[in-house]
Amino acid sequence: MSDLIGNLIVHPLFMKGVTAAFAMLLIILLVRFAQAAASRKIEDKDLRYKMRKAFSLAGYVLAPLAVLTIFSDQMTNLTVIIGALSVGIGFALREVIQSLIGWAVISFGKQYKPGDRIQIGSIMGDVIDISPLITTVMECGEWVKADLYNGRIVRLSNNLMFKEHIINYTADFPFLWDEIVIPVRTDSDHHLARSIIEGAGQTVLSKFSEESKEAWRNFVRHYRVEDAKLDPMVTMSFDSNFIEFTLRYVVDCRVRRSTKDKLFVNILAGFEETHGKVQIGSTTLQLAEIPPLSVQLQKEA
Repeated sequence: MSDLIGNLIVHPLFMKGVTAAFAMLLIILLVRFAQAAASRKIEDKDLRYKMRKAFSLAGYVLAPLAVLTIFSDQMTNLTVIIGALSVGIGFALREVIQSLIGWAVISFGKQYKPGDRIQIGSIMGDVIDISPLITTVMECGEWVKADLYNGRIVRLSNNLMFKEHIINYTADFPFLWDEIVIPVRTDSDHHLARSIIEGAGQTVLSKFSEESKEAWRNFVRHYRVEDAKLDPMVTMSFDSNFIEFTLRYVVDCRVRRSTKDKLFVNILAGFEETHGKVQIGSTTLQLAEIPPLSVQLQKEA
């Protein structure tokens, strides 16, 4: 047994393996140290994230280079060994390989980046990290209404991009069209109601209108798309129950709920100032009152 251990120790491949292990350990420690220093020294969160990912990527590149350099004089033997194992390893690690390819497509194909709001399959949220194997998302929705965080952190395999549709809410045009519906009683002044709704839209949505127009100008330079109306627009319909106004507008995808709240507050305040000329409509059910019946009893003769 001692002879076997002695022969193993003096074998050139063993020493090279030990050297390669120490080299990889040293690279890992250096990467961790650099990432910790970046976290402490850099205040800007975007720059801090990019520096940490750059150090991580440098580690992924340096580690195999170090191993190849150490085993450079044994490349013939390594080629034979790698060729014999490649088929089995490729089958066993096919999910990992697909994830790595997915990471390359995500990174260089600009499918999404940290900070984007995306939906992959049934998972929707903000991308907070992209690693060679995993995309980490701060999830929105589920039991929480609108597009607000629910507190769950979801880790998605990068190979999902080959299996699921990717919806990016913020890639090239970071705005969404949204709308609210306001029912008004049929005996209300519908001209005044429209004026109030349009005024609320201009007050609350003016910032989004200007920003979205600039983003749209950049968007149409890169894509074949028809021109779109970005200013708030009010349309009306009615039936026997009430008049229905629809306010359609462009809004930042992350503030849809708070924007709706501001719109409704402004619209209701405007309706209240009309002193009954404009009233919110609702579906009502009117019951007809049955008239009293007079019953007279006659005595038998």
